[in-house]
Formats: sequence, structure tokens, C-alpha cells
Amino acid sequence: MDNNLEEILKKIRKYYESYGAEKTILNFENDILESNSPYLSYWFARDIKGANIKALERVVLESKNLEYCYKFARDVEESNEKELEKIVLESKDPKYCYYFACDAGESNIKALEQVVLESKNLEYCYKFARDVEESNIKALEQVIIESKNLEWCYMFARHVKGANIKALEQVVLESEATKWCYNFACYVKGADIKSLEQVVLERKNLEYCYKFALDVEESNIEALEQVIIESKNLEYCLNFAALVKGANIEALEQVALESKDPEWCYRFASDIKGSNIKALEQVVLESKDSFLCYEFAKYVKGADIKALEQVVLESKDPEYCYNFAKYIEGADISALEQAALQSKKSNPSYDFKDLKTPKYSQEEIDIKDIKQLVKKIKKKS
Repeated sequence: MDNNLEEILKKIRKYYESYGAEKTILNFENDILESNSPYLSYWFARDIKGANIKALERVVLESKNLEYCYKFARDVEESNEKELEKIVLESKDPKYCYYFACDAGESNIKALEQVVLESKNLEYCYKFARDVEESNIKALEQVIIESKNLEWCYMFARHVKGANIKALEQVVLESEATKWCYNFACYVKGADIKSLEQVVLERKNLEYCYKFALDVEESNIEALEQVIIESKNLEYCLNFAALVKGANIEALEQVALESKDPEWCYRFASDIKGSNIKALEQVVLESKDSFLCYEFAKYVKGADIKALEQVVLESKDPEYCYNFAKYIEGADISALEQAALQSKKSNPSYDFKDLKTPKYSQEEIDIKDIKQLVKKIKKKS
């Protein structure tokens, strides 16, 4: 709506609130009619009690504006729905035929549906079947099936009551599209899980093997997991182990161990409950990566602090010597300081002096604080 129309409506509304319907009609209805604006005519008929509905409707009809023909029929109680519907039917516009069928009181469902069917517009065939109570589900569904559009086949199967699940599923199966096989299995009640899963397995798509195992209740975890293991993709092995109930942790972990990749071995140890900490740690130790050794010591419960510290000491990296000393309980602060000082990259900003002061637990701090407060009370008394 342009600014001029908005301004007109604002002023007429204000006048109507101040002086009532009779004066509003007397002073403005003719101007509205002469404007030939379908929007103003629709608004005046809808909101001004006692307005000349027939005359205002005639403006909308002659404009052939589909939006306001539909809205007039929907919102104006005394409208001539048949005449307004006729404009919509003649337009052959599936969108407004759908709207009319949904919302207009006495619409000709069959005629409106026929326009939608002839248009072969997949969105409105689906919406008509989903939302219009007297729709011909089979005829609308047939347009969707013949289109072989996987998204609309899935949407129709999922959301339209009375849909032919098997026929729609067959389109998806024949496509061998793993995404839509997964969506169908996951969200369509009555789907053939085994057939859909078989497509995913045969295509060896790692994303949907993982998602299928994660989200589809009746999935074959072992078969899907085997595809992941054979791929040797460390990210999917980790995700599968972390999130799929019933995953074979040992088999998935073995892929990481055989890869000798210290970062993924560290991630397995830190993220996967029940992982073989010692074996994974050994890969990290052999890598001599001071950062990963520090991270392993910091985040992996049961890590061999002394062995990991030794790699950091040998690296003489002042950053990780300092971090190890600061954050790892039980670290040899003096040895780490000495290693950092021997480094050619020695940096004065890494001050080990503060780390040598006694460290107190929160409990010890609380006890000390309470004792000091009690002493103050004694002095006052």
C-alpha cells in the first residue's frame, strides 16, 4: 500500500472515531467510490457500519484485483461471494483459488480445485489437499506423484491425512536420494524403514548414515556404523561414538588409533565416555605436540600427567610450560620454569613466581574468611 492510501485511512479512521459512521458515510463514501481503489472500497465496506456494500463491492469486482476479491468475500458479511469467486476462477490463479476454498464461506470447492489441478502447481496442490476439507486427495496427490518432486512427495506424505504413503514413498525410493530417504524414514508415519535405510547404506553417504542411526528408531545401527568405520572418516567416527545409542565405541576408536592422528585421539579421549585413555594418550605422547599434551592433561580425566609434562618440558616452549604449571594440578612448577628459561623464545611475560605461592582450596579460603570475621566480633566484645 502506498503512503497516500495509508494517510487517507489514518485520517478517515480518526474522523470515524470522533464523529461516527453516519457522518463518515455522508462525507467520504462517494469519494471512496470515485477513487476506484479496490483497497479503500474493501476497507470502507469492512469497517464502516452501514456502508453501501453493493456499490463498494462493484469497485472491487470491476478492478479484478484477486487479493481484494478474496478479502471482500472473506471479511465482508453481506458480500456476493459467487460474483467474487467468479473473478478468481476466471483468473486461473491457483493461489487465490486455494485461499478462496479455505476461507470464503460458500465457495465452490470443486471448481476452485479444478483450477489448482489444471495449474499443476505443486505447492497449492499440496496445500489444497492439506487444508481444504472436501478436497479430492487422490487427484491432487497424483499431480505430486507424477511430478516426481521429492520435497513435495515427502511433504504430502507427512502432512496430508489420507495420503497414499506407499505410492509417494516409491518415488523417493526410486530417486535413491539419501536426504529424502532419511526424511521419509524419520518423519512419515508408516514409512518402510528397511527399504529406505537400504538406499542410504548402498549410497554410503556418511552424513545420512550417521543421521539415520541417530534419529530413526528402528535403524540397523551395526550396518550404518560399518559404513562409517570403513570410510575411516574421523569426524563421523567421533560423532557416531558420542551420540548414537548402542555405538561400538571400541571399533570406532580403533579408526582414530590406526590413523595416528593426535588431535582426533585427544578428542576421542576427551569426548567419549569409556574410551581407551592410555592407548589414545600414547598417540598424543608420540606426536610430541606440546599443545595437545597440555590439553590432554587439562581435560582428560585419568591422564598420565607426568608423561605429558615430560613432552612439554622437552619442547621448552615457554607458553605451554607456563600454562602447564599454572593450570595442571600436580605439575612440577620448578622444572617447567627451568625449561621455559632455557628456551630461545623465553618471554618475560610468563612469570612463574606467582605460581609458587601456596594454593588454597575454596573450602580453605571460606574457613579463613569466617575465622577472621569471628576474631573481629571477639575484639568488639
